[in-house]
Amino acid sequence: MQAYPRHCKSKGHRILEQTSLPTRIAIGAASAILGLILSVVGVYVVSAISMWHEANRMIDSAESLANSALGCGGSTDIGTASKQLVASTRKLRDEFNSPKWTLVEKHTSYGNDIVAVRTMLDSMGSLVDGPFTDLIDLSNRLNGFSMQNKTVDVSALMDAPKILKNAHNDINTQVEALDAVPATRIGKLGQLVQMEKAGLKSVDSTINEYTNLVNALPDLLGEKGERTYLMAVYNPAELRSGGGMVGTVAEITANKGKVTIEDFNSTINFKYGTSPFDAQNVQEAAIFGDQVYRYPQTTTVNPNYQRAAVNLKNLWKAQKGNKNKDVAGVIAVDPVFLQSLVGATGSVTLDDGKVVDGTSTVRFFLKDLYVDHPDFNEQNQYVDEASKKIMNSIFSNLNSSTVSGVLKSLRETSQSGHFKMWMKTQSEFDALVDTNIINENAAGKLPDSDTDPVTGVYLTEAQPSKLDWYLQTETEVIRTCDDNYQSMQSRLTDKVDAWPRATSLAQVSSDDLGDEYTVTFTMKNTLTKDQVKKLPSFVVGEKSPGNMQLRVFLMAPKGGEITSVAYEKADFISNGTVENHQFMNIKMADLGPGESMTIAYTVRVPNTAKKSLNLVTTPIINETGIQTGSGGKVTDKCAAGKTTPAPAPSGSTSSAQSAPSSSSSSSASASGGSASGSGSGSGSGSSGDDPLASMDELKSRFSCPVDIRAMAG
Repeated sequence: MQAYPRHCKSKGHRILEQTSLPTRIAIGAASAILGLILSVVGVYVVSAISMWHEANRMIDSAESLANSALGCGGSTDIGTASKQLVASTRKLRDEFNSPKWTLVEKHTSYGNDIVAVRTMLDSMGSLVDGPFTDLIDLSNRLNGFSMQNKTVDVSALMDAPKILKNAHNDINTQVEALDAVPATRIGKLGQLVQMEKAGLKSVDSTINEYTNLVNALPDLLGEKGERTYLMAVYNPAELRSGGGMVGTVAEITANKGKVTIEDFNSTINFKYGTSPFDAQNVQEAAIFGDQVYRYPQTTTVNPNYQRAAVNLKNLWKAQKGNKNKDVAGVIAVDPVFLQSLVGATGSVTLDDGKVVDGTSTVRFFLKDLYVDHPDFNEQNQYVDEASKKIMNSIFSNLNSSTVSGVLKSLRETSQSGHFKMWMKTQSEFDALVDTNIINENAAGKLPDSDTDPVTGVYLTEAQPSKLDWYLQTETEVIRTCDDNYQSMQSRLTDKVDAWPRATSLAQVSSDDLGDEYTVTFTMKNTLTKDQVKKLPSFVVGEKSPGNMQLRVFLMAPKGGEITSVAYEKADFISNGTVENHQFMNIKMADLGPGESMTIAYTVRVPNTAKKSLNLVTTPIINETGIQTGSGGKVTDKCAAGKTTPAPAPSGSTSSAQSAPSSSSSSSASASGGSASGSGSGSGSGSSGDDPLASMDELKSRFSCPVDIRAMAG
């Protein structure tokens, strides 16, 4: 019952009732409208808050993935971040595609903005549901794999060609959808659309760079049947022209994606060859000796890796049980390569507590190992266990955070001659090179340019030992002025007190020859007599302890000629042609502890030469770094003693032997995480089509940790 004030009479009651009724109706209507408005606003507020939450989760997971990929360290593990990215993207897309936002699109002036956001989210959602999820599944199948019973299961990679093909198609579809987005009212949205398009095109470009390699993976991994590869390990502490003695060889088989790495067997256990395997062996033996096809340890006396690999393959097939095995490829590595991988994947603690990392692995394998483990049999056992532990560590730590560093290691060490590869099928090697992960110098061929002349000084240690860690070298290249040929003088250099010996083969017409250069090469044995007494005999040698017994092979540039040579204590063994290059074999006198020895020779380059002569040498790895030649540095007497600086790094080297050639010594390779230097020669290596260079460029745009919100402004 309604109560009225006591002083009101009946007339007053009627007036109050007449007045309150419309008011009550108005208030009720207003309340209903306000409630409706608040309800609608509430729906949109709740939706906006939900999307804001999912957007933040999506950004956080994307940042974590980006930080992990760039090596900055993510806030969550990759698996969790990937799942969160997938879930948040789907929720965000589904919420924005709901009818309530369609209403805003159709009945407000922000319709194009809604379309833009929806298109971007649909694009991200489609890619997340498709190729991203497929790649995550592939990553999960590969994540944390390790060697079990000598076998690594990488069969998941067999699916990679299909995944990348689908990714390419999906990305193109989404780019077309983004191209069709109308102009937005909010300028920032238009910028974001363009950013997403540019990002997708960049990803697609990178995928295209890897297409040839990915398509070749099934064959390389034995999709059509078992494949056999050989892996040889070089020891630069006992030099050979191509880098080092072939110490051990392992058989690697790939069958349906399962890769089995057998034990590394010492080449001492090989049954040695007795006769040439092919006609080229006969020609090679005339310069390098029959050792290039008789003994696996000396196949690398020939500096051309393609021939060294074939000879090693033939020797391996001649062993009991190997005759019917078809070798698809031969890979050669050395401690610099191993150090580079350890630097990319993390340090390793060995059973005795010793730690090897991206700065100490080379020294460990070439020096410390022999000092710390002087007993030969115990040393072999220790090396076997250490090598297994290091390889297991590399495999176990290979993940999305480290893969970029590992790929970079492959590129740099293949460029600098510490990772070499011969493939029976050339197209498979070409597919690897096309990605720029494997540099073309991995082929280890001799320099083959008549416009960029390269001469070579290749060293082989004749005394069984590990002496060459203690060898240091110096080089000098001087251009002769006009026709005042140095080869016609009584001395080629003040460093060699001997008459020059004429060495022209008269196989190149003088009309086809251009400038003359004088090359001086000095070798120094840095051992002391006290060290010779203390070091194990297998390090200093047994026949003549501490004395290096070096064989020097000189190579003329293609189309050029070595016209004279001078030395004080040496025997001239041979002078001839191998694979369109003049070669000389010179047996140097013993180089005792603390002694130095110099050899000099004159070279005339072909008249087609466009650059100055570059000198490359067998990589000499020692305490100070890696000496690899002149790096293109030339002293030009015709310009009043002007010195031509080494060319800027170009991303490639002129041959497998040229290794780092931006300077005559590179300490980074021996003591740092990877081989350095670029070289001087015929390789292309343009960063414009280099996916790893693109990754590096992408990384350079970010600082750790990645902040996507700051990037978006």
